[in-house]
Amino acid sequence: MKNSVAVGEEDDGVIKFSFNNDPWLDNGLEYFYKILNENKDDLGIDLTIGNYGLKILNAGNDRFPDQLGNVIKNIRQNLVVWSKDKKTGEEKEIKKDFILIQEGKKVEGIVAFKEEIYSKDKASRAISNIMDLIQSEGSDTCILCGESFSRPYKKLQQASYPFVTKIKSLSGVRSYKDGELYSFKEYFSNFCPKCYLIGILVWADNGLVYRTFPRGKTFVFLPRMNSIKELTIFKESYREILYPSGRYSNLRVERGSNKVENTPGEYSTLLCFYERFFLEVEDPVAYATQWFVVHIPLGTMKNVKYDDLSLKGNIVHIIREISTDKGPSIYAEIIKEIYFFNDNSKGSPVNWEITRTIQEKLSESFLKDDFRHFTKQLLPRKGGHVGFSKKTREYFETLIYIWRWKRMGIPKENLDTIKSVGNIIAVASKNNLSLLYKLDKTRNLGEFWSVLREVSRKIVGFNNKEQARIKPTALDGLIQLVKTYEEQWKEIRDLLVVYSSMYYSIKSRKEGETNE
Repeated sequence: MKNSVAVGEEDDGVIKFSFNNDPWLDNGLEYFYKILNENKDDLGIDLTIGNYGLKILNAGNDRFPDQLGNVIKNIRQNLVVWSKDKKTGEEKEIKKDFILIQEGKKVEGIVAFKEEIYSKDKASRAISNIMDLIQSEGSDTCILCGESFSRPYKKLQQASYPFVTKIKSLSGVRSYKDGELYSFKEYFSNFCPKCYLIGILVWADNGLVYRTFPRGKTFVFLPRMNSIKELTIFKESYREILYPSGRYSNLRVERGSNKVENTPGEYSTLLCFYERFFLEVEDPVAYATQWFVVHIPLGTMKNVKYDDLSLKGNIVHIIREISTDKGPSIYAEIIKEIYFFNDNSKGSPVNWEITRTIQEKLSESFLKDDFRHFTKQLLPRKGGHVGFSKKTREYFETLIYIWRWKRMGIPKENLDTIKSVGNIIAVASKNNLSLLYKLDKTRNLGEFWSVLREVSRKIVGFNNKEQARIKPTALDGLIQLVKTYEEQWKEIRDLLVVYSSMYYSIKSRKEGETNE
């Protein structure tokens, strides 16, 4: 295991916390700094932050532990939501579903957390004990931060560091460090009081983005940045777009609203967050492109997993460009408005399960800059097809132009050729989708030319109405385009799939038909 760089021994009245390159601990440290900074006068302390981490000056004053205990009592509210009891109709506290802190029996409808730091009666005493341990010298080495300490405040548990499990097949304690997940079997006691404190505070952080799916799991999003200063600037800029009292989601539909987004999954939540961030935060100084997404199951077996996401700068730039230029919102006005329609007229016209799956995969493909996977979501499939309104189609085409066409360096007028051929393929696929599927599966130029020849042959069989709605000469234009930009033929193929699927949808729903 790689040790973090220690920031030196504790001087009298000075407590130092290292920035560890561990997303869980570093976000806890940022939140700890936030609550200290907001209350430093009452606490009687001064603070400094830098690349090394955080220094608390004058921490030896008598009122510091008691006052900090009072501060933490006030943030306890971020751990719970209020809900009506189904039987009595009375309002009662409920622990947020994803929080891995054990609770005892409620007292007058109030959650009783087993961690003393979140107990109204014991918080000050717990803080005093933790601070005494932090300021005591010792020779034990912490399994997480690598610093020396005297003795632990508590053993390592999921409440303070979620990457811990008692499942024997998963080898006990697991720790995320410097991009790697470590596994330990025997160091449960080698857990310093500093890491306990900042680890347990993460749950109360009102800068966490989360999305909970009942009977499923919760995604908790932790931004990763290079220093506590950058992390502080970023999180402080977006906290107001979060609603801390939301049970299943905390991403507001707009600033000041108590309504939250009902995103279908992990990637749609992250895309929606960026969208809201760039819409609401003017000229942000710093923002993360790397995220540590914690997957917390809601069942009894808490095998916590994670995704370590790193977004390309050009993708974040596109979201920012479209959001700040008053363009269409990529999630709210495009992806969220794409539906899967059943071909069978009986029952609901929309298959909501497939719709939400498609919306999530479109979000994932966009954030990963994977246009190939993005196009596949738009293909018709057994039992139905993807569709969207005329306005959504206009927004969708704006996204395609900014995301794909501009980077290809091909004159804009050539895009009309691709759209016209897409319309031809949609007509040819009306009663037989195999042609569209063949186009999607082409692996080389030879197969691509073969599909175009088949398209050309099918035009002969079009009826007069169909003939009037296509431009047969567009095929010649496409052939010349591919020959001129042969190295980009796959990108052109994927654009053809997009527009073929779009026009197929239009014709299937018998709306918005135009003469291409």
